[in-house]
Amino acid sequence: MAINFLPKEVKFFDYLNLQTENLVKATGCFRSILKNGVMDEASARKIHDLEHEGDTLSHEITDMLNRTFITPIDREDIFALANQIDDVLDLLNAMAGRMKLYKLDPGDEYFSQFIDIIDQSAAALSNAVKHMHDTKRARRVLDHCIEINRLENLGDSLREKAIGHLFETEKNPLMVIKWKEMYEVAEGTLDKCEHVAKVIESILVKHG
Repeated sequence: MAINFLPKEVKFFDYLNLQTENLVKATGCFRSILKNGVMDEASARKIHDLEHEGDTLSHEITDMLNRTFITPIDREDIFALANQIDDVLDLLNAMAGRMKLYKLDPGDEYFSQFIDIIDQSAAALSNAVKHMHDTKRARRVLDHCIEINRLENLGDSLREKAIGHLFETEKNPLMVIKWKEMYEVAEGTLDKCEHVAKVIESILVKHG
């Protein structure tokens, strides 16, 4: 049975959907930028604009929470979801900005793999949020959360492989520092996606 809520409360799920759809746009944009091989001011601005849109959506959700007495799920869960989804976008924007600032090669094999995995995780997250309001689809939502966990584990392994390769092949210590930071932030982005999935799982348990 679907969770019952008043018409105005549909907005919470609508806005959470908009947040994850915006996140998917950002990860897709990042992938395109890496394929084109140029992280210039214009490219970084595209990611920044999507991050700004995410901030706006997060603030609107918080404002609705402050103005709404009855919510379809616990207000702390809505707040946590909105803020942690926004955190994922913040990390994407940080990576784009640092890549431009550090003048790093967008064609780096390991970083491209990270962005591909983050893109997959964002898609799974979007699919989970899209159906979480309907308890009849709880199994499907949980499957998406499990996939996010699998991708996070994949990111852990990729980080170790990428940093190991970096130490073995890169002779410039500054480049080692820069790329190590990028790999760690990328892996942290996958960690954040997993944190969002855990919030969703806890909501399923409460309303199961």
